[in-house]
Amino acid sequence: MEHERTSMAQFVEIERLIGEGRTNRAIARMLRCRRELIADVRRGVFTAASLMQAQHGAGKLPPGWALRVDWDAVERDIRDGHQLKRIWEEAASPLTSNSNFFKYVKVKFATLLSATVTLREFKPGEHCEVDWAGDKIEWIDLKTGELRQAHVFVGILCFSQKIFARATVDEKKPQWLDCHRRMFEFYGGTPGVLVPDRLKNGVIKSHLYDPDLNQDYVELVAHYSTAIVPARSRRPRDKALVENAVGILTRYFRFIYRRRTFTSLDDVNRALAEAVAKINSKTHSRFKVSRNERFESLEKSTLKPLPLAPYELSIWKRATVHPDCTVAAENNFYTAPHIHRGKELRVKITANYVAIYLDLERLALHARMKGRVGERIIDPMHLPENSRAYLEATPQMVLAQAKFAHSDLHGLVDEMFKQDALAHLRRAQGLVRRAFATVRTHGREKSNPWLAAAIAQMRRFNRIRCQAFEQFIKAEMKKSAVPVADRTIVRQPGNPMVRGHGTHAPVGDNQNVPTQLRLV
Repeated sequence: MEHERTSMAQFVEIERLIGEGRTNRAIARMLRCRRELIADVRRGVFTAASLMQAQHGAGKLPPGWALRVDWDAVERDIRDGHQLKRIWEEAASPLTSNSNFFKYVKVKFATLLSATVTLREFKPGEHCEVDWAGDKIEWIDLKTGELRQAHVFVGILCFSQKIFARATVDEKKPQWLDCHRRMFEFYGGTPGVLVPDRLKNGVIKSHLYDPDLNQDYVELVAHYSTAIVPARSRRPRDKALVENAVGILTRYFRFIYRRRTFTSLDDVNRALAEAVAKINSKTHSRFKVSRNERFESLEKSTLKPLPLAPYELSIWKRATVHPDCTVAAENNFYTAPHIHRGKELRVKITANYVAIYLDLERLALHARMKGRVGERIIDPMHLPENSRAYLEATPQMVLAQAKFAHSDLHGLVDEMFKQDALAHLRRAQGLVRRAFATVRTHGREKSNPWLAAAIAQMRRFNRIRCQAFEQFIKAEMKKSAVPVADRTIVRQPGNPMVRGHGTHAPVGDNQNVPTQLRLV
C-alpha cells in the first residue's frame, strides 16, 4: 500500500494540510496517498512513539493498523506454534485483512518463522507412520437400507512413502490391531519403528518420555519385532507424512468415486485398494520415480521378515474368580485353579482359545467355546478334591436312580449329562425326585404311562424343565381320572323316539319288555 511507504516529509505535509482545513479527499489527491492514512493522522493514531518507530525504521511508517497491535503477544503465540490465522482473528481481525496481516508478519518475524521448520530424513525400512483418516466413507446396507460409515486406516513407509489403506466398521481395538497385521502383510515385512497417534488403542496414558502403552498393542509389535514411538501430543509434525497421505488419499478417492454408491464394506475396500495402487504407481514429484519403484529398489530389502505365523488377534480383560472356580469370558465360564478364588485375574481371549493369567504366569488354557452362551468349560484338576469326587460320584448315582424310576427318564438324563454334567446335575436331580414321588403315591403300574407320556411331551416341546415335567404328569393324571361314558341305553318298546318303533308300531302285550339299543 502507498501509505506503508509514506516518508517522514509526507507525514509532516499531511499534518500541515489538515491544519489548513483540507478534506481527506483533497489531501489524498494532492499527495497521492490513501485516505485511510490521512484519517489515521487526523484521529491522532500516529503519536510521538510512532514517529520514533518511523525514524528507527529508516524513515518508513508502518501501516496504521499495525500501530494498534500487541506485537509482543503475537510473537509469543508464534513461538508457541499457534496458527497465524488464529492469531490474526484474535489480535488484528478488526483492523485489517488476513492477507495484510500475514504479509506484514512474514517480514517482521522472518527469522522466527523460518526457524520453525526442520528437515526430517529417514532411512530405508526405519519408520512407518499410522493414523485414522478424519473423513469417513459412506455406504448403504442393502439388507436394512441404513446409511453406514466406513472408518479408514492409513499407513505410510516414511522413506519410500508407499501408502496402505483399509476400511473398517469402527476404530476399536480389534480393527486397529487387524489393520496393522494387514499392513505388514501388504508391505511384506515390518519396519523398525511405528509412529501412531496417542489414541487409547495405542497409548493408555500419555507421557513425553515414557508413555503407558496398550498391552494388546505391545504384544502385536513384539510378535512382529518392531517398536512403538508415539507422536507427541499436539505435535502433528511428528507424523506429518501420514497426515499428508490422508489428505492425498481422501481428495483422490472422493474425486474418482464421486458418482459411485457403495453397498458393502468389501466394496469400499476394493475401491480403496484401486485408489492406493494408482497413487503408489504415479511418479512422485520429489523422487522423480513412483512410490512402488522406490520401495522395490531401495526399501523392501531392508524390512524385517514377517514371522512364520501371523499375529492372532487377542482381547484382554480382567475377571474375578467366582467361588465355583470359574471366570466369565465372552458369555461363557472357564475354570481356574481353586486356590485363586476371589482374585482378579487377566483373561486373554483369542479366536481359538482362552488363557487365564496371574501377572505374567499362565494359570489355565481352554479351547474357546463358540456358538453357545452360558456354557461351562471345566478342567477337573482346577477344582478342590471334594468337588472332583462330587462330580465323579453324584452324576452316576443320579443316572442309577433315573433308570430305576423309568427307562425313558434314564435316557433323557444320560443325554443331559453327555452335554454338561455339572450344568444339568441339579435339574436331573429334580426330575428324578418328581418321578419317585409319583411312583410312591400312585404305584408303579399307574405311574409308568404317566411318566412316559410326560417325558415324551418335554421332548416334543423342548422344555426339559422340572416345572414342565410336573405339569405334564398332572395333565396325564387328569386324563386317566375321567370315566369312560357307557353308550348303551335302554328304551321301552313303543317309544316314539326309538328308531323303527314309532306310533305306527302295534302296542301289544310285549310293550313292557325292555329293548337294548345302541345309539348311532
